[in-house]
Amino acid sequence: MRTLLAVLCVLLFGVVAVTASGSSAEVASPAPAPRYTPMPVIPTIAPDVGERSARSYVRLWGTFALPIEGGEVPSDPDLLPGAPRDYRGGIHEGIDFPAPNGTAVLAAASGTVARVDASFLDWTREQQEIALYEALTLGYTPAATLDRIRGRQVWIDHGKGVITRYAHLSAVEPLTVGEKIEAGTLIGEVGSSGYPQGGPHLHFEVRVGDDFYGDGLTGDDLARAVSRLFR
Repeated sequence: MRTLLAVLCVLLFGVVAVTASGSSAEVASPAPAPRYTPMPVIPTIAPDVGERSARSYVRLWGTFALPIEGGEVPSDPDLLPGAPRDYRGGIHEGIDFPAPNGTAVLAAASGTVARVDASFLDWTREQQEIALYEALTLGYTPAATLDRIRGRQVWIDHGKGVITRYAHLSAVEPLTVGEKIEAGTLIGEVGSSGYPQGGPHLHFEVRVGDDFYGDGLTGDDLARAVSRLFR
């Protein structure tokens, strides 16, 4: 009888242990959504301006010329950094300049070409829908998906951790990575690659370290900081 009770106790203890182990695995907390999409590491960057602060923003005021011929600095909050992008569960990280397809896109400041998508193949509608569904399920846009949404791009490294991105381009000039260019240099044309549903526009993004310019600002403070970015 004692032997039978001992066996039953061992079996019962094993079931409880397995059940407890299974329960702890099932209730593990999911990873939190990132606040912004981190900047990929590029050897030419010296990220000494990466602190997100009002001082960092002020330091960039008047640094850039308008990156689009005949363009104006937008004031619509939906075109500015931090605007929600519900279709992908994320936020906007740049400044949108609506313009006709083919409008010239210019380097906003002198610097070194860090990326140029000379060979670019847009994704299919099916691929896009799968990626956007995944983003909505996660509650944020993965970096690889966001990069595809930006379409054909040119990046310019201005030193001290500052990079400008020019996205959704329909065409790019024959630039090469490592090439030095001056402000006002023609680098491409406005398009809607990556996300044609957004219509033709230039997505102009300023990265400060691994963050985007304007992160943490809202309302009048954001509009003022964006307008003062350009000379």
